[in-house]
Amino acid sequence: MKNVKLLFAAIVLSSFQSFGQSATDAPPETPAKGDFGFGIGVDYGGFGGRVNVQATPVLGIMFGGGYNLAGFGYNVGLNARLSPDKRVVPVLLAMYGYNAVIRVTGSLDVREIYYGPSFGAGVQFKSRKNPKNFFNVELLVPVRPSEYENDLNALKSIGIQFTEPLPVSFSFGYHIGF
Repeated sequence: MKNVKLLFAAIVLSSFQSFGQSATDAPPETPAKGDFGFGIGVDYGGFGGRVNVQATPVLGIMFGGGYNLAGFGYNVGLNARLSPDKRVVPVLLAMYGYNAVIRVTGSLDVREIYYGPSFGAGVQFKSRKNPKNFFNVELLVPVRPSEYENDLNALKSIGIQFTEPLPVSFSFGYHIGF
């Protein structure tokens, strides 16, 4: 009987000890279900915003929209966060939407927006205070449509001078997780 009481006391005391340990441990961080950000770049529609909804911790669906100096630009696509639990997160993305603009002012007023796929890679720098929030920097490669090249050549042929666009674009934004 004495052994049973001793065993019972040991079980009760060990359960209090286990309970005490779990109560003092910090709860695990819940990953963001998505985020909303403001920025500049093709994936933000020019100057605008972007919403990401995380289907899984790695795979997200994005929509961006904003003003691109010729009108409203938008993009929809997918992004993959390669190490979502790290503070610095590499990201790959593929999207479809606006990826080039021609705007001519003066006696000739031209405002054209061109659509096609774009692919990119970037990095998210998570905040130390709230890891759901982050800065986003990306390098994007737009696949511009042939109409864009044709329109550029037509404008050059009538004497319009402009700076040739880079074959890549950059984006920068700040996002708040939800």
